Amino acid sequence: MATYYSIALYLQVLSFLIMTFGIIKVSTELHKEFNITQLLEIVQAEFDFTIANEGVKGNFSELHDWSSSIAINCTKGEAFRVYENLTTPDNAMKLASHIEIPDGQGDVSGQYIYTASEKQMDIQSANIILDAIYESVDKEVPYFRTEEEFSPNAPRYAPLQIILDSLAIRSTQVVDTYLSSSACTTNNETFHKFADRSIFYNSLSAGLSSTVLNHASKSFGVDMKINVLINIMSAIAIQIHMVKSIASLANLDTNDDAVRALIYLCIASDGVKNSMTETTKEFAKALMQNLISNIHDSTLAAINKRVAMKLFTRVAENKGIINLASAIPFVGELVTLISDSLTTYSIGKIAKYVFCPFEDDNQDTIKLSSPPYPGNIEL
Repeated sequence: MATYYSIALYLQVLSFLIMTFGIIKVSTELHKEFNITQLLEIVQAEFDFTIANEGVKGNFSELHDWSSSIAINCTKGEAFRVYENLTTPDNAMKLASHIEIPDGQGDVSGQYIYTASEKQMDIQSANIILDAIYESVDKEVPYFRTEEEFSPNAPRYAPLQIILDSLAIRSTQVVDTYLSSSACTTNNETFHKFADRSIFYNSLSAGLSSTVLNHASKSFGVDMKINVLINIMSAIAIQIHMVKSIASLANLDTNDDAVRALIYLCIASDGVKNSMTETTKEFAKALMQNLISNIHDSTLAAINKRVAMKLFTRVAENKGIINLASAIPFVGELVTLISDSLTTYSIGKIAKYVFCPFEDDNQDTIKLSSPPYPGNIEL
């Protein structure tokens, strides 16, 4: 009888171990590899652009250097320098000439019918610009996580506009903090603190830089479509600067090509509750857990090109409307200021959700740390 019970107990324990390790094995297999193909399919569906199998031939070095210079000036708070001795490369002029700008009546002025070769050239140019911006924004400018890092690089502009912009961001954050639950539920207070401050300072910089660019473009008599293109580049530069800062807080290497693709996807996402954002979040978690390997360069290149062109076409629509509004004194300035600030703030929220440290996902949400009150920022 004792032997019978011993065997029964042994079989029970063995059965339990098999079930346990079986579950662990299945669970591990489910999370072992992130399905990068699924992400590419979502990006293809979201951004309906045909990408040529081979890269477009052409000289893009001048475009790269021009884009890098604009990105550095804007992140350093020196947007007013962008139009000094401005020589726009041919690639950028062609890209700008194809921008569709709403006329205020719901119609599009300057609507352009692409040829296949022109479309591929624009996609390539947009991708070169985006990569040049990515590689430049943190070379000379630190991440804005403290007032000491931000103040020397803040755009110098009217105190009233600084206060209005700051209050717009602060009031939006108050609503997010107290009236809605945080999408990032980590208990890592350092991540919350510095991510929030990075979002606040970069949002402030984006709004002020856009306003400075609009003033400068009028002084130099810059063509509207060139101004729209440079405005897009300025906003994207500051947004990439912010998202790289948040990604690095999650201990990700921003020099890694997969992390670069993630950062581009954050900027292109339409909101936290979005299928592409959710897939991007899963991609980020897999990277943070070192569960991704062997991502083909062609896959990342396809994602980046689609995101690049989508960014330029989508942002151009908003910029066109803002530029038309800028004809109205003060009102246009205010629209520009608040629009770019809140757009950047929204992207910051997406980035904070995507790069939120995963080890505390099941913990209770903590109260977010508040950024500085506007009056404490010395500009």
